[in-house]
Amino acid sequence: MAIRVSALSMILTLLLLPACQDVERSELEGQGEGGAAWISGSVDERFQLIGEQMGGFSSSKWEVAHRYNDLYWAIQDENWAYADYQVDNISSAIERGMIRRPGRAESSQNLFLGTPVDDLLAALEAGDGQAVGQAFTEYTAACNQCHVAEEMDFIVVGPPEARSTVVQP
Repeated sequence: MAIRVSALSMILTLLLLPACQDVERSELEGQGEGGAAWISGSVDERFQLIGEQMGGFSSSKWEVAHRYNDLYWAIQDENWAYADYQVDNISSAIERGMIRRPGRAESSQNLFLGTPVDDLLAALEAGDGQAVGQAFTEYTAACNQCHVAEEMDFIVVGPPEARSTVVQP
């Protein structure tokens, strides 16, 4: 029975596919208020406009800043699981930033995403507060080294002075 349903689904999909290709360009562009196109131009121009709205590496840095703050307080609270979670999410945010701005990938990979991340994760896994503190210091230094390499040395990262996370000990 499952084979018949799958085969039927595939046949219906193949029959309906040509109808999808007849959608007018205006429908693909979408409509805004008053019937105006939401975004216009060639596909490449539209992708460029959407890419500009995403903010390049800057939008990743907003997420990194938030997560770095939570990481710091998770370490202070010895909440190793939450700290590990934040390190993983910071790395993912940096990786997404590299996709949007590949010119920043070399510094990110060579100065930040390798050893500093691995060392911090290993210390968190071991649950050794002293090792975590040292690895976090090196992790923060790697952030700043990357900023210098990218000629963004006016961005100096350091531990927050006040708790602003909603996650409590």
